[in-house]
Amino acid sequence: MYRKGIDVSKWQGSVDWQAVKDDGIEFAMLRAGYGQGNIDPQFERNASECTRLGIPFGVYWFSYAYTPEMARREAQFCVQAAAPYKLQYPAAFDFEYDSVDYASERGVAVTKSLASSLARAFCDEIEDSGLYPMVYANPNYLSAYFDSEIPEEFDIWLAQWPRDPQLENEPALAGGMWQYTSGGAVNGIKGRVDLNAAYKDYPAIIAGEDQGGEDVNGDDYTQEAERARDWVVKQGISDGTRPDDYVTRQEVWVMLYRLEGNE
Repeated sequence: MYRKGIDVSKWQGSVDWQAVKDDGIEFAMLRAGYGQGNIDPQFERNASECTRLGIPFGVYWFSYAYTPEMARREAQFCVQAAAPYKLQYPAAFDFEYDSVDYASERGVAVTKSLASSLARAFCDEIEDSGLYPMVYANPNYLSAYFDSEIPEEFDIWLAQWPRDPQLENEPALAGGMWQYTSGGAVNGIKGRVDLNAAYKDYPAIIAGEDQGGEDVNGDDYTQEAERARDWVVKQGISDGTRPDDYVTRQEVWVMLYRLEGNE
């Protein structure tokens, strides 16, 4: 199961969003801006039209940061731009070849350590604001510029454009969203547009979190979670620590192994 979406910026001009919706597009990722506070000229119109027509959307910010502090400021600009709207999809950190070139022209060599610190600074600021963070990257950047912990900490919006994308099969490197072509055609947009598939139900996930990231499912759910933690500790499946953290595959294997009575 997946939902079909697009991502747009000023390069798509004035989008006819009613035609886009009628063509079966279920969500959009809108460029909110780039660098130190530059708002995309089409962002306000795109966000307002998506809101009016009930098209769920998220945002992305094209980064020109080369220090973590710059990345945090970019995230703050992104949050400020998105503040008038209800985001039902993530706020993504977009760091690409132009980003690396920009840093290089200013005498900064972008290493894997630096790029990873930029992604964390941006995404942590996004998360602290109450929005849902994401990292946009192609396979080369995931390998060359981001350390292996980044996909474990944040959802990955994978940019990979095969000749014949099989949308029912989420790529291994995708972590929730896949940009599967840059040459799509959608009614209401002149020229090519990026097409995406979302494999997570982001509107439901985001609706289940309040602005502080706390449980909003009620006392019954909280009590059930506490009983569940007591049970797994008693069974020796888990030590019950870090209840809000994601688990790795290895940790799931160990828990299942213990559940079968193994030591």
